[in-house]
Amino acid sequence: MGLTKLPPIYIPEIKEEHITDYGNVSNDFNPLHFDKKAAKQAGFPTIIAHGMMTMGISTKLISPWLSKDYIISEYESSFRQPLLVGDSLHLVGKMIKQKETYARISFEGVNQANQTIITGKIWVNSILTE
Repeated sequence: MGLTKLPPIYIPEIKEEHITDYGNVSNDFNPLHFDKKAAKQAGFPTIIAHGMMTMGISTKLISPWLSKDYIISEYESSFRQPLLVGDSLHLVGKMIKQKETYARISFEGVNQANQTIITGKIWVNSILTE
């Protein structure tokens, strides 16, 4: 595999347009993602990002493998805090185990206040067989 260090991913600001675009593409129109008043009534200071959007961003950690005959075979995550409009997201991955045909990665994403937003593990496997 050859990749031992995972470069961190940094998104300086989650913008409302990112959330709106994701909602339109995913067809998820939950008011918590679009309506500030609904989000505030639910106890959030502003609209929140879709969990799947946050998960999608986290897969950037393993993007170097995806163009080299590898696929995500498993993915698990836990949402610890909502990702809000205006937040930054800093993702760091750690290699748990690596062989020629697979890698196991753990990751954590935190916002600008160093609050954990998401944690998880990603399994990447080769699609090539001998």
